[in-house]
Amino acid sequence: MADDIIIQADNVKKRYRMGNEEVWALKGISLEIHRSEFISIMGPSGSGKSTFFNQIGALDMPTEGRVFFEGQSLFDLSESQQSWIRCNKIGYIFQTYNLVQVMSAVQNVMLPIMFSGVPKREAHEKAAQVLTKVGLGERLDHKPFELSGGQQQRVAIARALANTPDVILADEPTGNLDTRTGTEIIEILKKLNSDDGVTIICSTHDHKMLASSNRVCWIRDGKLEKITRREDFKLEDMAPDTLGR
Repeated sequence: MADDIIIQADNVKKRYRMGNEEVWALKGISLEIHRSEFISIMGPSGSGKSTFFNQIGALDMPTEGRVFFEGQSLFDLSESQQSWIRCNKIGYIFQTYNLVQVMSAVQNVMLPIMFSGVPKREAHEKAAQVLTKVGLGERLDHKPFELSGGQQQRVAIARALANTPDVILADEPTGNLDTRTGTEIIEILKKLNSDDGVTIICSTHDHKMLASSNRVCWIRDGKLEKITRREDFKLEDMAPDTLGR
């Protein structure tokens, strides 16, 4: 595997059982993701893009095929080794934010830092620094219900950055946001990619992601339909209904 390939999916398939019925959500996807890339995974609802996102993020195990992270097959690792990668090498951002409602912004961001073994005082300092980086330096003690949707997503981004990961996996990060706020979130991700070299992988419906992406992976019916590079984007790629949203 080339040194600059950080994640590789090799013929990944995923099957679910619904009663007596078998559903193949993924039907054999292979993809190499390079370090410091910004990649968008796009497709209509039910296409399999979020399922694929979960496989490459070590959140779920493929029925067939393998996923490699920095040359290691993720699911040949022990559960503790997988947990270490999820805590220290990959940051996760979700559409629904997944914040702990009874905790303040800084406490939410402290969680993964403390899970990695950092003392509480040091974790607080680091969490405050990361929140300041995403523009919430004056909202450290606010709880989620005291924050707007965009501010909550910034907390989620800060939490994803807490342990300085190599990769950020963002599942529909702008899905619950208005256009202006969604654009602000995209700009934060773009800056992390360009300034800090963080590999960004977004599962998204949002065609505004195209301008920031090095490549767009179009998934339909559990298969990788095409890969489009930024320089090859066409007018039809920019249309929101390209893949039948």
